Amino acid sequence: MKDSIIIQRKGFYTTIQDKGRFGYASIGVPESGAMDRKALLLANALVNNLENEAVLEYTLVGPTIQFQCDRHFVITGGITIAMLDKKTIRNNTVYLAHKGQTLELTKIIEGCRGYVAIAGGIQSSSVLGSKSLYVPITDLGYIRESIEVPVGVSLYGRAKGARIKTGEKTGVGSYIHENSIKVYKGPEYDLLTPNIHKYLIETSFLVSKLWNRMAIHLEQKIHHTIPTIITGPVIPGTIQLTPLGHMMILMKDCQTTGGYPRILQLSEHAMDILAQKKQGDTFSFLLTD
Repeated sequence: MKDSIIIQRKGFYTTIQDKGRFGYASIGVPESGAMDRKALLLANALVNNLENEAVLEYTLVGPTIQFQCDRHFVITGGITIAMLDKKTIRNNTVYLAHKGQTLELTKIIEGCRGYVAIAGGIQSSSVLGSKSLYVPITDLGYIRESIEVPVGVSLYGRAKGARIKTGEKTGVGSYIHENSIKVYKGPEYDLLTPNIHKYLIETSFLVSKLWNRMAIHLEQKIHHTIPTIITGPVIPGTIQLTPLGHMMILMKDCQTTGGYPRILQLSEHAMDILAQKKQGDTFSFLLTD
């Protein structure tokens, strides 16, 4: 019988994610993958997984997991209140769970997305080169309760219980609190007026109630006269401007083409920062040539 974990409580929008699904944009398949790539890579590194092993990603509230085998694990990303058999444990620290033990992840108190990496990785079905969940590419869009999830062979080595500083300027989780988002000019940026250019770099933008793995909408509106464009390629991190002046930041499950002006493009690090922002959070753009 394969080693596995059981999802006793699903938490909020818990999915399986790896680095993503690449090379299929021409047929309309989104990239998907972990919203916070930095957290994914850190989690896999801490338990000696290959960097593209699949992990569990959750939003605001984590799942409850029962281990069906002895296995090392780690929690990264948003700082989560977590307990292993009712004993409080730390984020960014490797623990060994014994068969039958229960890991309970409750609310995230800093950031909004958390990750659980199991030594050996999540060994669910791969579709188009990725285990990342995305309907209709995969049968499930998110994890359901009582599902048994297989895990691979652990490669965890001699260094056990590694601890990393968090919550400090030099800590691994410090980017969660960054509010300056590095961006580049998009293809239609120069169609905006100088006043709008100034507005973009001087304004503190507010995340609206519309935020998910597909896109993050901002509360502020920009009055402009740019016409819609011929449908062109977009990627995660593209910032589109609608005819009514709404700004949409495309995220990992976004479409592959769009007809709204592409005014800015996020850097990879900015994507990790924004992945940890939720409704009501604010940030500003740092334009880089």
